[in-house]
Amino acid sequence: MNIILLGHRDIASLFALNRLIALSPAHDYTVFTSGAGTSEKTVPDALVELARVDAELCKQYLAEYPVANVLRAALELQAPNSPAGLQLMADCEPDLIVSIRYRRILRDDAIGMPRHGILNLHSGILPDYRGVMATFWAMLNDEPEIGATLHRIVDSGIDTGPVIGISRVQTQPRGSYLVNVLGLYIDGCSLLANTVDAMIRGEVRRVVPPPTGSGRYYSTPDEAAMQRFSAKNLSLVRGNELDLIPQVPCEAR
Repeated sequence: MNIILLGHRDIASLFALNRLIALSPAHDYTVFTSGAGTSEKTVPDALVELARVDAELCKQYLAEYPVANVLRAALELQAPNSPAGLQLMADCEPDLIVSIRYRRILRDDAIGMPRHGILNLHSGILPDYRGVMATFWAMLNDEPEIGATLHRIVDSGIDTGPVIGISRVQTQPRGSYLVNVLGLYIDGCSLLANTVDAMIRGEVRRVVPPPTGSGRYYSTPDEAAMQRFSAKNLSLVRGNELDLIPQVPCEAR
């Protein structure tokens, strides 16, 4: 099966995409990343530092860990709904598109392209934690559990498609935000790989009945939220996150 993987050049996305390829290696993968975004909004210094450390972890991961060649060769796709972007994806003849931390909204032409549709693995429990940095907000709200939600993308709504399944783990308040996020993709990618395999067998993966309510959409934390996070003795990143998660050997492809 031809699968397009849409991700981002951050350590959580690289780890998750690599894990999926390792768990389900029989497919032909093409990887695109969302590239740098443009925003006039000023972000807190703590998030700037998180991005800096995250970039260093990406370099370490790509240089020192077993990583699939298709991931190393990822191309940027900043405008997936443009004629050029659509053509780039169409040339891959995708049977399925999988999105993990991709930072672009897909429109109807892209959504209708793959015959098996589009799956998104969201790093939060839906519908309660839609939007940006769901794990940060869950930790700030003292949630005992965090999770990764696998759902279909059927329109341009954000984290609103039919849910296929949710993998849940206990929150680690003594672990950084980033190590909690990385931990989501251990079971989350297993759920995703099992779903892809079920599609190959012609099985229709059961869709979870929609929960009541629309949940809440969270945006990028502001300085006040960062101060509340710090006051709870929570940390964003420590720089050793890759040493704290199990690595899955990935055959170079």
